[in-house]
Amino acid sequence: MTGAQTTFIEDMGQLMAGWGIPRNTGRIYAYLLLQRELATLDDISADLNIAKSGASVGARQLAQLGLARAVGQPGSRRVLYEALYNIDSIIAARTAQMNDLVARLRQGARAASGGQGRQRMQAMADWCEEWTKQFPIVMRRLEKRRSK
Repeated sequence: MTGAQTTFIEDMGQLMAGWGIPRNTGRIYAYLLLQRELATLDDISADLNIAKSGASVGARQLAQLGLARAVGQPGSRRVLYEALYNIDSIIAARTAQMNDLVARLRQGARAASGGQGRQRMQAMADWCEEWTKQFPIVMRRLEKRRSK
């Protein structure tokens, strides 16, 4: 791997860790994005210097998130992985996190003794809720623009 590829892999791991996805899972996703062919768990493990069990867990997490696909080989138990170029899964995960934030802010607003703290939490919850409603509209506009 080149230095730029290693940097990309490490940076993606850090970014996705901030999203609540394990760092190695983010690293595996970046690795798969860079691959020209399907990757085995042995490839992932060796190239990223992680345990094969960790590579397996991370690859399965990516498949569950819709960011990667597991491909079985006929006559073999070996599974190959490839990245899916699907931003929708990432957006869906972030939207779910935003919805959780809205629920916690509304909970906090109810628990607050009143005053400015309650108003601020309600305003934040309202903003976040509106964002989650508007985001799909923006995504559809961008998709229409891309398909022209």
